[in-house]
Amino acid sequence: MKKNVKRRLLAATAVIAMAALSACSSAEGETATGGSGESDAPFIALSNGFIGNSWRQTLVRSFEETAEQLKTDGVISGYQAVNAPGENDATEQISQIRSLILQDPDALLIVPASPTALVPVIEEACAADITVVVLDSEIDAPCAHVVRNSYDDWGRESTIHALEAIGGKGNIINNRGVVGSQPEQLFYATQQEIFAEYPDVNVVSEVNGFCDSGTTQQELVAILASMPEIAAVPGCASGMGVAQAFQSAGRDVPVVVFDTSGANLQYWKDSGIDNGSYATITDPGQSVAALYVALELLDGKEVPEELILPLVYIPMEDRDAWLATLGPDDYAAYPWTRELIQEQIEAVQNGTEAPRPPTPAA
Repeated sequence: MKKNVKRRLLAATAVIAMAALSACSSAEGETATGGSGESDAPFIALSNGFIGNSWRQTLVRSFEETAEQLKTDGVISGYQAVNAPGENDATEQISQIRSLILQDPDALLIVPASPTALVPVIEEACAADITVVVLDSEIDAPCAHVVRNSYDDWGRESTIHALEAIGGKGNIINNRGVVGSQPEQLFYATQQEIFAEYPDVNVVSEVNGFCDSGTTQQELVAILASMPEIAAVPGCASGMGVAQAFQSAGRDVPVVVFDTSGANLQYWKDSGIDNGSYATITDPGQSVAALYVALELLDGKEVPEELILPLVYIPMEDRDAWLATLGPDDYAAYPWTRELIQEQIEAVQNGTEAPRPPTPAA
C-alpha cells in the first residue's frame, strides 16, 4: 500500500496527466478529490466505460459518496472517478485508464466497456503495481479481481418468483433482454432450465423487450389481442411497460417484474398492483463493494479472484422502505459496508451462502 517513493518520482507526470484530464472533465464526467501525496492512506481511482443510463449513474454516485466519507474518515487519501464519453467506447476508456495509470493510484476499479479489449491495459496497470478490481463484468485478466452479479442469478430471480406467485401454473409471456448479448444468453438459458421444472406453465409467446419498458410495452401491445389470459410476464425488468400495455388493452395486469428505480417502484405503488409482482435487477452498489474489496487487498487480506454478489430483490413488503430512499432516477443499491463485504468473502471461502444485505430502514 505504501508507494510514496514511486509517487514522488512520478509526481510531475501525474500533474500533467491531471491537467489533461481536467481539460475534458465536463465531457467525461470526471470527479477527483484529494491526492495521494505522501500519505500512507491509499488513493483509489474508478474508470467507468459508460454513463448513459440511470443505473450506471447510480453506480458512480454510490462510489463517490462512499469514497468521500472514507476520505473524511482518513481511510483513503483521495479518489477519482472518470467516465468515458460516448457509447461504451473501449478505445476511449483504454486511453483514460492509461492516464490514470500515470497518476499511480493504489487501486484502480474498472467498469469495462469490453470484457476483451481492456485486458492489455489491465495488465499494464497490474505491471505498474496497481491493485485492479473489475466490476459488473466477467473478464479474462488473471491479475485482476472481479466483483459482479451473476446473470444466471438474474435470470433465476426474474423468473422463479413470478412462477411461484402464480402457483406454478398458467399462461405466461416471456420478456427477453438484449438478444444475442452474452448476459442475455446466460439469462435465457437459466430461464429455460426453470421452465422445464414447471410443466403446468405454458409459455404462449416471447417478446424482445431489450430490458426497456417502452420497447416492451410496444411489443406487447402488438400481440395482446391474440393472447389468452396471461398470468405472468417474467423476464428482464420492464414491469412498468408490461403493466401499461395490459392496462391500455383493458386487461388485468399479470405478475410482472419491475426494475428497481424510484420511478418504477413509485408506479408500482401508485397503480395498486398487489398480485405477487416484485422488483429485481443487478446491484449498482457493486462499485462500493469493489471499493471495499480493493481495501481488503491493499491490507494484504485473502480475497477470492471472483466475488459474485446477490442481486437486489425487492418484494412488495420491502418496496416502500426502498422507495423512501430513492429519487425517481435512482436505482436501489445495497448499502455495502466493509463488514458486509468481509462476510461475503468469508462465505465464499467457507463454501456457504452469504446473506443478502439488509433492506433500508422504513
